[in-house]
Amino acid sequence: MTTLIERHTSAKAEDLELARLLLDTLRIVKMATAASREHSHVSANRAGVMWQLRERAMRSGDLAQRCAMTAPALTELVDSLSRDGFVRRLEDSGDRRVVLVELTAQGRRELDKYGEVMKRGVAALLARVPADKRARLRAALTDLNESIDAMTKETANAR
Repeated sequence: MTTLIERHTSAKAEDLELARLLLDTLRIVKMATAASREHSHVSANRAGVMWQLRERAMRSGDLAQRCAMTAPALTELVDSLSRDGFVRRLEDSGDRRVVLVELTAQGRRELDKYGEVMKRGVAALLARVPADKRARLRAALTDLNESIDAMTKETANAR
């Protein structure tokens, strides 16, 4: 079964160039905000796992897939997050073989702190961009987010 993204892979050269630019920008933002994240107990990888758990507990296998991690790598990360009190493992009442991972209240607070640190770091970068260009960037990112949301809903409906 092909995914919606795979069906839309006949990208034009200009779209591929734009994709490269966006990915390069994300990498640069991550590097530029690294110093501000040093004061956090949460790395980008740990935050990514915790972010997936913000709305509901998930099966370990599903969580590994959503985080694009191998099962052993996720297990190691969840062990670390569990030791720090940020997540906990639960048994699935419907299937005792299944392990669910849930974000704790402490984990939610740490994720919120991490989000604030990241927002402040990115805001400092954006402050250097002229207001008219920030407005164009806001519009473009809003359009991109809406497109991604629509694609996500289409994919969910196709299942």
